Amino acid sequence: MKIRIYSGLFDIFASVQTSMEPEITIIIPAYNASAYLTDSVSSVIKQTFTSWELIIVNDGSTDNTKEIVGTFLTDSRIKLIDQQNKGVSAARNAGITDATGKYMGFLDADDYLLPNALQRKYEVLSNNPMIDFVYSDVINCDSKLNEVKVQKGIDSANLLKEALLWQKEVIPTLPSNVIGKASLFKEKLKFDVNLSNCADRYMKIELAANAIGAYIPESLVKYRDTPGSMSKKIALLEHDEEYIAKKIIETNLVPKSAFRRKVIANIYFTVSGSWYKDAKNPGRAIRYFFKAFAASPFYILGRALQKIPVLLGFSRS
Repeated sequence: MKIRIYSGLFDIFASVQTSMEPEITIIIPAYNASAYLTDSVSSVIKQTFTSWELIIVNDGSTDNTKEIVGTFLTDSRIKLIDQQNKGVSAARNAGITDATGKYMGFLDADDYLLPNALQRKYEVLSNNPMIDFVYSDVINCDSKLNEVKVQKGIDSANLLKEALLWQKEVIPTLPSNVIGKASLFKEKLKFDVNLSNCADRYMKIELAANAIGAYIPESLVKYRDTPGSMSKKIALLEHDEEYIAKKIIETNLVPKSAFRRKVIANIYFTVSGSWYKDAKNPGRAIRYFFKAFAASPFYILGRALQKIPVLLGFSRS
């Protein structure tokens, strides 16, 4: 009799515990993030949707990031993972492992969620079981979160093709924008630890190849574009794009074809443009231009002819 009573109490306790589990887990990787982390965490706390947990992964910071996180830990929904520096992808993956939510999203430590972001994305996911992940438009901002422009996503039936060609932002600001089924990240997709500033771009390709997405045509995230952001480090860009090109070929994500040659050529062409425009290194730019040309000559010739007026100052596009 006592066994039955205890068993019944255990079942009730387990049921209560399950009901208390959050619907959404948000993961913030934080490395020397003291300048903007308070804004990012506060944007989660201010959400109109309240069934969330926030996991902040302190990735071996040498500033006072850990102390800032400590000021928020009185909120039982906020958790800290403290680890040695392993890079942003490993930090996100650590958060994925510890997440308990039904859905999962990411937020960079210098970005900001608008108050209805979780509510809107939760509504779409919970009402459409066939949808694996959702994303929205993003407001590009300066370092003080003042709006610069709106970056729109793409509602495309051919999301993979657009993500591979990378001529437009298919899913703008992916880490801070996407929310998806937790099982998608726990069982299928992880951030590639071999990538740094292109880990987000490769995740777009992985999502497009392995899951069904839905686009919400409204701005729900603020992306803070800071001068020292990782996206400005062209040497890392070169390494990462070379790695992505190799992965596309090795995994046969795109079968050998004229389209795959375009994809590889476009990777090299993008690296060439970054070396020329952002790093002011024409020698490196020329090297990658010829790699692009060798992969798909006519395609790259056409792209180059489109860029000439821009480089000569005749167009703002």
